[in-house]
Amino acid sequence: MSKMLSQRLSNRRLLVDLLALMFGLGAWIGVNGVYVQLPLIVHVAPEGWSLPAHMVMLVQFANLGPILYTLYIKYSAWAYDKYIIYALLAAGACACIALAFLYDYTSIVFGKEHSTALLSLMFITALIGCTSSVLFMPYMRNYREIYLVSYLVGEGLSGFIPSAVALIQGVGGNPGCINVTKPGSSHLEFVPAESTPRFSSLIFFIFIGTLLCLSFLSFLCLNVLPIARGERVKLPSSMEMLPTDTTAPPSYKTNSGWKMPKYTYYYLLVMMAVVCFLSNGTLPSIQSYSCLPYGSIAYHLTVTLASIAGPLAMSLGFFVKTPEVKFLNILTAAILILSGFVLYLAAKSPYPPLQDSWVGEMLVVLVWITLCGLIGFVKMGITTLYRPDPGRGLYYTGVATQIGSLIGAITTFGLVNYAKVFQSYSPCAHLAEN
Repeated sequence: MSKMLSQRLSNRRLLVDLLALMFGLGAWIGVNGVYVQLPLIVHVAPEGWSLPAHMVMLVQFANLGPILYTLYIKYSAWAYDKYIIYALLAAGACACIALAFLYDYTSIVFGKEHSTALLSLMFITALIGCTSSVLFMPYMRNYREIYLVSYLVGEGLSGFIPSAVALIQGVGGNPGCINVTKPGSSHLEFVPAESTPRFSSLIFFIFIGTLLCLSFLSFLCLNVLPIARGERVKLPSSMEMLPTDTTAPPSYKTNSGWKMPKYTYYYLLVMMAVVCFLSNGTLPSIQSYSCLPYGSIAYHLTVTLASIAGPLAMSLGFFVKTPEVKFLNILTAAILILSGFVLYLAAKSPYPPLQDSWVGEMLVVLVWITLCGLIGFVKMGITTLYRPDPGRGLYYTGVATQIGSLIGAITTFGLVNYAKVFQSYSPCAHLAEN
């Protein structure tokens, strides 16, 4: 084990690992940053709690980015991926910093007041996230395989870091209950009273914008620093030179004779789409329904620990061999079973089983952590299987990711907002009943 570990970690540059991680961090951190600020933003937005519905559809419209990029690579003979990434990361950094000052700016559209600045700037950040699946990740094929894992860990952290900072900020904290009596009524009601955050959304968005600036600089360093350029590989369609060191490890080279059975090739793409259908489209939308009935502590632990479980599972790619398809089949089956259990809990909201028991709290937290960890590992496993492909394996992996996420988001949006399958939990409801 120690010998294999030393081989996996040999002839690598930790600085390049850090640069790849920071590059991956910039993929979705803008969109995730806006989402975790929702409990504060909805109080000043004219859309109120219908704002998330507008945001979900904006993220789906941002799939215009992958579509345009697909047309670009099909009809253009010039490869300017590097410059497109520069433009996207710079636009994302500017958008997040602008959000800090304009998120509460509104204007009249079609006779109604809307959060035009917030929605417009969020669309830019969503454009980066959606396009990253077909552009950022395939670009890492220019570097040794081990750095693709670093990128994936960074992409996973783009969800954890905003959530952790929002928890420190006090967003979504345990609300108190106050009693109110409506005018003309003697009926006493209890409503949640949100606590004041430790710092404002302005500071939060400046922090996210700063991280995006660092992501831009990290990508710049990947392309210009000699230590990073020395970790690049020669691709069949590239003019990049291999390292002159004849003892360079195999990961410096791509196998032009790489083969994968056609059935397996498409099967893994479907598997990636199914996993992303759940992880990016369905599970985030029903997380609060499945966790909040067990209490704020269970919900906060789930948000924090589950969002770090994915990156930690992906980081196993540093230490273990690329998983086999049979093993990924077993893990995917476990993901489907656990997802079904989570959906069952969400459908039973606001009164799920074991609601007032520590067993229920512990169970829901452990299930979410395990589920997110398995999803992260399967994503890493599928991606690394396509890494040696001298063709467009990583590009098609990104396409599968976006298609699965799109279908999952639209399906869950309909179930939540129109079919009313899931019922919200109110922490003050039991007081009103007494």
